[in-house]
Amino acid sequence: MKTTKAYLVEPITGTIRMVAIPEENRLDDHQAIVVDDNGLEETLPCFTQLDGYPSPLGGILLIIGTDENGEIVDVATVIEEVAGRLTIVRPVFHPVFEALNGPRIFGTRLSAMEVRLEHRRPTVIDEATH
Repeated sequence: MKTTKAYLVEPITGTIRMVAIPEENRLDDHQAIVVDDNGLEETLPCFTQLDGYPSPLGGILLIIGTDENGEIVDVATVIEEVAGRLTIVRPVFHPVFEALNGPRIFGTRLSAMEVRLEHRRPTVIDEATH
């Protein structure tokens, strides 16, 4: 069975890896990202940003290659370059503690939870080592 090389980005795990798409299951300039059109309408634990693209991308992404006729071909860009253009954004909770000092009690207690956004490039998973 003929396959086409593509990259799969899984934002929840923060990874990108090479996958092979069977020719009969192929999907469409020279690279494209296939994304769930409704991905941003759901409750998301994270999303992905593409450098130079204004809208965030929700859900799992499939990055494919296309030729001048719009036919799907092996993705030609190296995976590290693709990963370098993607940023996974996720909320991270940071606990805030207050000191307890009194005649009979010493220690700390949780007084608040701050939320910040973490921005990270996806980790490239090398299938040869897994």
